[in-house]
Amino acid sequence: MGRPRNPVPKYLHHKASGQARIRVAGKDIYLGPYGSEESKKEYDRIRAELASKAPAAAEPAKTGTGPRPRSRVSKVIDVLAAFWEWAKGHYRDADGKHTSEIPWLKESLTDVAKLYGHTLATEFGPVALKTIRQQWIVAGLARTTINARVNRVRRVFKWAASEELVPVAVHTALTTVAGLKKGRTEARESRPVTSVCDLYVAATLPYMTPTLRAMVLVQRLTGCRPQDVRRVRVGQVNRELHPWVYQPPQHKTAYRGSSRTVYIGGAAAEILAPFLDGRQPEEVVFAPARALAERYALMRAQRKSKVQPSQVSRAKPTAARKRKVPEMFTIGGYAHAVELACEKAGIPNWHPNQLRHKFGTEVRARFGLEAAQVLLGHQQANVTQVYAERDASLAIRVAEQMG
Repeated sequence: MGRPRNPVPKYLHHKASGQARIRVAGKDIYLGPYGSEESKKEYDRIRAELASKAPAAAEPAKTGTGPRPRSRVSKVIDVLAAFWEWAKGHYRDADGKHTSEIPWLKESLTDVAKLYGHTLATEFGPVALKTIRQQWIVAGLARTTINARVNRVRRVFKWAASEELVPVAVHTALTTVAGLKKGRTEARESRPVTSVCDLYVAATLPYMTPTLRAMVLVQRLTGCRPQDVRRVRVGQVNRELHPWVYQPPQHKTAYRGSSRTVYIGGAAAEILAPFLDGRQPEEVVFAPARALAERYALMRAQRKSKVQPSQVSRAKPTAARKRKVPEMFTIGGYAHAVELACEKAGIPNWHPNQLRHKFGTEVRARFGLEAAQVLLGHQQANVTQVYAERDASLAIRVAEQMG
């Protein structure tokens, strides 16, 4: 019985020429000078294409040794670098800060640079895109996340074509790669966001600082997005109206020119009032520095042993020990604080987005779909139905009467 064929070709040294090579389907493919960074990247690319069963895996990538294409950019890494400079100026809020699209782009393009950065931009086609996509499937990313990343890669080459950095045909070819379909791919499905149980929320509140507790309750009572409650400033809450009104200057659909209004009822206003009184209009209502001070105060109050002299000296502020606290909670910081409270309470984790879903479901059940649409700030009712789950009680009553 013969020795089984190794599915992963080895990185070999062709001593006569000093080139690195691999053998695929009975053919030698030369990768560049042995031990060079270029040859190792080419080796990684071909291995990835073989793993994804790409039909062009046995073909060496063109790295610029042949005729130049009609383009001002030679390699994929050049296209990525040019797009990145443009994106940093384009994806900004009204206040000049980068939107969340920037880190998402960085995650999407890192593997492109790693596997294909050294190849010609004109040679980046459907096979290359599918190879990268297969890497994400193997990494365990959700199907919807993978499709979003593929779209971002396509967006890069669409922009490059509009700037005449690559031929339009490069982007056109990438659009032929269809998105992954539910039930027809190995990629896992993400779990839909559902409402959080109010009992779980109540159980975590004792384990939160007063600031975090107020954030959770205000979001639960108003149905605003996590970013709205994180960013609210004192002067943005209009207390002259009844109910109070908060209009976030930056929100999810602001780039479309739409406005967003958060209505603050009596219960939410009562929770919010202590965080507004006596403060400057430009101050962030729910500041991490305040939450951190509350946490330290609670730890000191619960301390049972004496404070040692060495610990007293360590408590003195120094330039090295001074912790930089952000002006407002980040997305991850808010979610992580809730997660810690869940762990302390010994209940399943829930996250801030679920508070909005709970609010939408409750409003829809009590006041109808249109009310939920207005309060959630949606332009179309079909979007609201994603957030506001159907109430089965009406169907049950009808079934009992009809059956």
